[in-house]
Amino acid sequence: MQRREVVRFLGAALALPFVPRGAEAAIQFGKSLHERLEEVPFRTLNRDQQALVTNIAEMIIPETDTPGATSVKVPEFIDLILTEWASDPERAEFLAGLSDIDARASAMGSPRFVGLPAAKKVELMTALDAATGEKPGAERAFRRLKALTVYGYFTSKPVEQDILKVQMFFNGYQGNVPFTPAV
Repeated sequence: MQRREVVRFLGAALALPFVPRGAEAAIQFGKSLHERLEEVPFRTLNRDQQALVTNIAEMIIPETDTPGATSVKVPEFIDLILTEWASDPERAEFLAGLSDIDARASAMGSPRFVGLPAAKKVELMTALDAATGEKPGAERAFRRLKALTVYGYFTSKPVEQDILKVQMFFNGYQGNVPFTPAV
């Protein structure tokens, strides 16, 4: 993955109202949240919501020869953002949207999304992804969940160090670098 692609993916997260607007500030914010994940338990998502968020996040960025979303604690990252940074109306809308995703899964033959067969999960996620997401509900919750998954994944230390292997932003121009003229 190229640095430009990562910045483009992070751009989706910047559309969230509680994420800093500048790319560098957003990355630093994400990193600081990841540093706190060990000390903070789930506080907003209940057990069923945790399972739903974990399942969808892992489908968005699955474990392959690289870590998946759950390996770098994306569900915990999302819960921390919902708990400490989302406003009460934003949090309530997101949680209602998660309930709506389960309601749509119910119409497909399972009381919850996590109980659907893999093909039905992909079908539902594809439909949610194709929708405009302008009204509150499953589409908007899925769009936010997708953005937060990408944001949480690419701001995690294991991904930055082991997968990207690049410094996302430079610390400025160092004009004191030795220079040897070409002959």
